[in-house]
Amino acid sequence: MKLGIDYVVLRTHARISDLLDKDPMRVLAEAPDIQEFLARLRDTPYGEVKVAMDDKLALSLEKVFIQKFIERIESIIAITPTKMGDFLRAYFDLRFEVVNLKRIIRGKFTSSTEDQIRESLIPITPYLLDSYDPLIKAESLEEAVARLEGTPYGAVVAKLDLYRELDALWPLELALNYIYASRTLSLGKALPARNQRIVDSLAKFETDVENILVALKRRGRKDVNLKEIFPVTYYVGLGDLQSVIDADSLGKAIDGLEEPYRGVMEPIKTGDIAMVRAMVRKGKYETVSKARAGDEYGFNVILAFLVYSEIEKDNLVGLAWGKVQGLGGDELMKYLVIPWG
Repeated sequence: MKLGIDYVVLRTHARISDLLDKDPMRVLAEAPDIQEFLARLRDTPYGEVKVAMDDKLALSLEKVFIQKFIERIESIIAITPTKMGDFLRAYFDLRFEVVNLKRIIRGKFTSSTEDQIRESLIPITPYLLDSYDPLIKAESLEEAVARLEGTPYGAVVAKLDLYRELDALWPLELALNYIYASRTLSLGKALPARNQRIVDSLAKFETDVENILVALKRRGRKDVNLKEIFPVTYYVGLGDLQSVIDADSLGKAIDGLEEPYRGVMEPIKTGDIAMVRAMVRKGKYETVSKARAGDEYGFNVILAFLVYSEIEKDNLVGLAWGKVQGLGGDELMKYLVIPWG
């Protein structure tokens, strides 16, 4: 049943207050082992989680947290006015599908079995593709990518030559990032102009970050074809990316960036890629929080709740993997993005 925007916003404000803030997250992070983590999880809105205590435990928990996130999306879409609801469904379906395509490609790159690839996927109905089966059943990575020809992801096929040349996945993943960003921006045009800005900011920020990461990988290389590697740029232009590639040192490459990108990339100086991902989540959190503060009674609040929920999901997935690996609470808390107030 679709309800008025005012009602949806009021419901959403209440649900934001139900998200796990710093204190319950710390309680979970400080669990001495994964068994106690699950016991403490029972005292949260997630309740009792039943998973097999085997070598796939962390992956099983990841799926549980993803499913909870999907349920939140569906519950919001069910009551949101049609145009906004349609955008939110498309936005997150596209996001999940791009993640699944990356996991399929990575699985092929690492010679994973079909079952292993299937187990790694987010459990959703394909969005722009009819099925993931042809890709999963392909004999090789190149065959899987070639099967994207004629689909909305066909632009990835053109990056196979660069993949072969470099024996690296990033050209393929970067192409998927561009498709995600461009389609997200296109989807956002269906929204009122005042609501498009938050969508634009999120998509462009994530694309800029991925471009910078690739530029850092290419640092020191000569004759880099910028337009081939970076066909889409936003706030960080080709000149900025060239400066990163030309920098004498990693530190200079990062220090030459403008904020917020300098802060996001700072952890790379110590090799902490996980912290970079945490900083990306922090950047998204700050983007939607700022937009929410500027419009407490509209679409921005709804999207903010779902972005917060996605970050909570990422926090819990990180804690689950960390506990399976025996990491301590203080170490894990460094990578969490909270609170939501």
